[in-house]
Amino acid sequence: MMFYPNMTSPHDIAQWLQEGILAAKAGQVEQARYRLLDVVERDQTNEAAWFWLYQVFDRQEDKRVCLENLIVINPHNGWARQELLNYAGAADALAPEPQAAAKAGQPAARAKRKRKAAARPARPLVLKLITAFWAGISVIFLLGGIMASGEWLASTVRSRTFPHYLTGLQAFELLVALLFVLGGLVSLNITIALFLRSMIGFYGSLLLALGLLLIGPTISLIANPPNYAVMIFTGGMAGMIVLLTLASQPGFKDTRQETHDLSG
Repeated sequence: MMFYPNMTSPHDIAQWLQEGILAAKAGQVEQARYRLLDVVERDQTNEAAWFWLYQVFDRQEDKRVCLENLIVINPHNGWARQELLNYAGAADALAPEPQAAAKAGQPAARAKRKRKAAARPARPLVLKLITAFWAGISVIFLLGGIMASGEWLASTVRSRTFPHYLTGLQAFELLVALLFVLGGLVSLNITIALFLRSMIGFYGSLLLALGLLLIGPTISLIANPPNYAVMIFTGGMAGMIVLLTLASQPGFKDTRQETHDLSG
C-alpha cells in the first residue's frame, strides 16, 4: 500500500499564499482563511499571510492576534502598531519586547486554533460520488482477488502437478487473482487520496477510469462471441467516472488557479 507523506515545499506555501490573496480579493473569505491559515501553520513568519488574515477575519480577537504577530515579525510595522492601538484603546496594548518575544512561538498554535473555527470549503457532491465509487471498487477487487487466490491455491494443491510445476492454465488463473488484488490496492489508495482531497486522487481516478474505458469494451469486443451488453455497461460506467472526476476538480485542496500578480 502506498502512503502520501505531508511534504510541504516553499513552492506550495507560495501558491497557497497567492490563492488566499486571490480569494480574499474576490470576496471568498472562507476559502481565503483556509488557504492563509495553511500558510501560517507552516511559515509562522509570513508577514503577507498575517496581513491578509487580518483583512478576512471577522472577530476582533482574531484581528488582534494578526496584528500582534505582524508586530512580532516586523517591529517596524507602524501600520500594525497603530491598528493595534486603535483596538486596544491604550498605549499598553503594545507589549514590551520580552513579552513580544514570548509571543513569537505562538503564531502556529493560534493558527491551529483558528483553523478549527475557519469553515472549510464544502466537499462537492461529485467528489463524494467518485470517492464512494472507488471505495466500492476497491472492496470488490480485493474480495474477488482474495477469493480467487484461495480457489487457485485449493485447486492447485489438489492437482497432481503441484508443487513440481504449474500448467499454463494455473499460471493464468494466478495472474488474474493477483491482478484483482493489485487493482483493489490501487483503488483503495485512490479512495484515500480522494477523501484527503489530494490531486493524486484526482489524477489517479482520471487515469484509472480512462484505463477501464479502454480495456473493458476492448475485452468485450474480442470475446467470442462479442458481449455488447458488457461493452456498453463498462464503457458507460468508465465514461461517467471520467466526467465526474473532471467535474470534481474545484473541490480538491490543491486545485491550481491562474497565476496573477500579487500586487495587482
